[in-house]
Amino acid sequence: MLPSQPLLHAAVFALAVLQALASDTFIAAVYEHAVILPDATDEPVSPGDALALMNKNMDVLEGAVKEAAQQGAHIIVTPEDGIYGWRFTRETIYPYLEDIPDPAVNWIPCTDPTRFAPAPVQERLSCMARNNSIYVVANIGDKKPCNSSDAGCPSDGRYQYNTDVVFDSEGKLVARYHKYNLFRRETQFNYPKEPEAVTFETPFGKFGIFTCFDILFREPAVVLVSELQVDTVLFPTAWMNVLPFLTAVEFHSAWAMGMGVNLLSANTHNINLAMTGSGLFTPEGPAAYHYDSGTEEGRLLIAELSARPRLSPTYP
Repeated sequence: MLPSQPLLHAAVFALAVLQALASDTFIAAVYEHAVILPDATDEPVSPGDALALMNKNMDVLEGAVKEAAQQGAHIIVTPEDGIYGWRFTRETIYPYLEDIPDPAVNWIPCTDPTRFAPAPVQERLSCMARNNSIYVVANIGDKKPCNSSDAGCPSDGRYQYNTDVVFDSEGKLVARYHKYNLFRRETQFNYPKEPEAVTFETPFGKFGIFTCFDILFREPAVVLVSELQVDTVLFPTAWMNVLPFLTAVEFHSAWAMGMGVNLLSANTHNINLAMTGSGLFTPEGPAAYHYDSGTEEGRLLIAELSARPRLSPTYP
């Protein structure tokens, strides 16, 4: 007896997954973005004006996503602050924030944008991923209401988090990470009560994610590598090549080699603030990198990486 159509589809899908799991490599991309910044202001802008600014940056990022997908990339990482910049107080960043749900809700914003509160940024990022069949990693802001029953609740009644999101190739939200180690100027954000160790599985390895300053601390950076055994770390950053930091390319390459994982590092690009330096770093050294302190242009980097570097016979 011939199998039914649904069973046949399920079998084909399972075979495709197994074939993907057998792949030893994947193609990764990072985009160093010259962020379009908002005007400096002491008063919050309207939600419409905030979205207009974010759409200008997402127009650029969408071009990078499309180009990466056309070159066969399975995943692309974009920078910290890449959608709205960094000229904010706690009050003025609020119009740029969205409520980002736990990925356990199994949500594709591109096909179901009204399931939760209005989330035009998540919807657009999800559609970038879905329409180009590529994982998209971005940094946005999350807002969570709280009340007096929570002893840590800020006086304005909400938590605000510097947040990374990951959408898979179908546009589903598969990861959300709240930055724990905030840089000293990030007074617009709260840090979560406990450090988060966020991982997710793909057909091309186990991934972890954290943001910029986090890389200097045991939690979550070392925990992801040494305890949770990720293959690849996603690293949106806004890295300044001045003390107390080291130069982005050298430090991030050395971190990947020392930890024995891939590091997909996407930096913002602003030469006035010494922000540049992105790369696809492996345990064996850089697969591709970019450092440009002379122009204001963004740059897309693409390279083929080992999906499971710990299994490589040349693993350091």
